[in-house]
Amino acid sequence: MLNIKDLSNLELPKQENYEQALKIGLEIFDRRDPGRVAEKAAARFVGRSVIIPHLDKEIILNADTHRFSIKETDEEAPIWLAILAIHYLNNADGRQPTGKLKHFREFKEGHFYEPAFNRQTKDVLVSIFGSDPAALVNAGKKLHGKILETGDAAVELSYFPCMPITCILWKEDEEFPAEATVLFDETADIFFSAEDMAVAGEMSVLDLVRASRG
Repeated sequence: MLNIKDLSNLELPKQENYEQALKIGLEIFDRRDPGRVAEKAAARFVGRSVIIPHLDKEIILNADTHRFSIKETDEEAPIWLAILAIHYLNNADGRQPTGKLKHFREFKEGHFYEPAFNRQTKDVLVSIFGSDPAALVNAGKKLHGKILETGDAAVELSYFPCMPITCILWKEDEEFPAEATVLFDETADIFFSAEDMAVAGEMSVLDLVRASRG
């Protein structure tokens, strides 16, 4: 069982070169019409900025300067989030989620990252919310998630407009320990590689933890 104090030590899957990944993504973006890109991604194009809803916030990409910022604070977005955002924009083709959910391991190469993914998603959900499912629901609401009627608590988070992530929790009882799962829509691999999905899933869970403490 993960101890709460271990949360500060969680690490994301290693990108070989974050700067290079972002550079390549922006080069692809620059070859396309930003307004059309935003439309296909269910984002907005205002002035020269693409505005992408992200959980309870919005990410702004300035098409000219390539700066990624958080609208609510105007702070620069962390590079891992910028990479996820540019991959989402570049890969969006207008398709919407189907509602059919899949486990991380069911996607191509998901099994390579599954042990670390489970430690930093399922184990965290169980450690923080296993005895208090209502706290997961409340945290999900703070992140503008959709509360689902499954398990003992479940929330569908809109990580990006066409990229939902679903967290389900079953509370502990006298017979069984708490259990949790993090699921993706079957269309997730349109937007993300398994590595990207791992980062998005892990950070979604950490956002829920932060929201539960706010």
